[in-house]
Amino acid sequence: MLLSDTITAIATPFGTAGVGIIRVSGPKVLEIARRIFQPASANCHFETHRLYHGDIISSDGKTIIDEVLISFMKRPHSFTGEDVLEINCHGNQLIMKNILEELVTLGCRLARPGEFSQRAFFNNRIDLAQAEALASMITAKSANACAIGLAQIKGTLTKEIDTLRTLLIDALALIEASIDFTDDVAAADVPQLPPQIDLAALRLQSLLASYSVAKIYTEGVNVVITGKPNVGKSSLLNALTGKKKAIVTDIPGTTRDLITDSINIQGVPVNLVDTAGIREPKDAIEKEGIALVWENLASADAVIILLDGSKPLTNEDREIIQKNKDNNILIAINKTDLLPAWETGTIAELLPEKARIINISAKFGTGLNELKNTIVDSCGVENTIDTGGAMINNVRHKIALEKALTNVEAAKDNILSGISPEFIAFDLREALDNLDEITGRKINDEILDKIFSSFCIGK
Repeated sequence: MLLSDTITAIATPFGTAGVGIIRVSGPKVLEIARRIFQPASANCHFETHRLYHGDIISSDGKTIIDEVLISFMKRPHSFTGEDVLEINCHGNQLIMKNILEELVTLGCRLARPGEFSQRAFFNNRIDLAQAEALASMITAKSANACAIGLAQIKGTLTKEIDTLRTLLIDALALIEASIDFTDDVAAADVPQLPPQIDLAALRLQSLLASYSVAKIYTEGVNVVITGKPNVGKSSLLNALTGKKKAIVTDIPGTTRDLITDSINIQGVPVNLVDTAGIREPKDAIEKEGIALVWENLASADAVIILLDGSKPLTNEDREIIQKNKDNNILIAINKTDLLPAWETGTIAELLPEKARIINISAKFGTGLNELKNTIVDSCGVENTIDTGGAMINNVRHKIALEKALTNVEAAKDNILSGISPEFIAFDLREALDNLDEITGRKINDEILDKIFSSFCIGK
């Protein structure tokens, strides 16, 4: 699907760097390359997949803009499936902006977000699952997330979807045979329950089970630090992140808004949230801040309830524990560098059986490694995962697979109930349609545009 226009964009992040890359794709690439590039050697024939050294010149041919390396990739052997030019220039924003303006003058259009990937999809260079994997790998927060994304780009998920499609198509063929050729096909030749249906259900369940694991490595776990005012929540956030993210004072109620940061523990991204101290609010601002705390606690993967070990327990402490009993809670007893004012057993009866208690000193760093490891362990993170197998980390894929599984299970129930084969065939076709949404074989144009518009410009 060759489009009539030629697009361009800066493919590297905004900022100053040693090298910046400008990408051009479309039918006019070679014409534009010859007009904007002045090779250092006469031996420049724009052979595909070869680097050439020279200068980028202005469209009037009078001004040298930068000394560069360029590469021409001839269709269809390029990322987009079109002719592609990549300009490796110096990573100064002014230089890249000037080159971009010259490219527009010569007939390029500025690319929309994700348009290079969208053209790769339209030209069958990648499917939709691979395109989304590319975007997720760029924003990955962990090495495992990168590995999951790379495996999907290499086609692990696509191959599994193709296997599922084959199973369902085979089952559908048997069902439709019983509809169209009842007189010609012996009853013994049409299984009551095609084995492909059970196998497809098992594989769908396995793929769906991978979501919770992959999601942890791609999005991270959300951990909320809570407690009454002045127990050291901001000090703990600063100690865990190794930087001064939150203001620390002796004045209770200093934190009014949510303060967030991310750290990496055992290869797992951990999104930390420091919250306002929970107490009877003194004003409308503090009331709003405490409301935000409860909202975040409800959706947290783990909750660190911070208690001050140097002062007697209060009703506020007990109430915070009581209201979080249904969450995955970790009790961190802070200020262990001071004389203890109460024994750990004092709170034992308040805690759910699986709750862990860790003694820490946010000020001196005591117990922080144990706390970090406990955070990861409490969230059920697997130490090793097979990132080379088919996994899903995209909620759109998860929803489509859940629908497909529902269709397959409905087909199975209908077969066992002796319902007319037409209804069973409908269920299987619906399952195929849901699988095809993942790879983009069958998907609404509006959804397609929405997916690619979330990509970065230049990708």
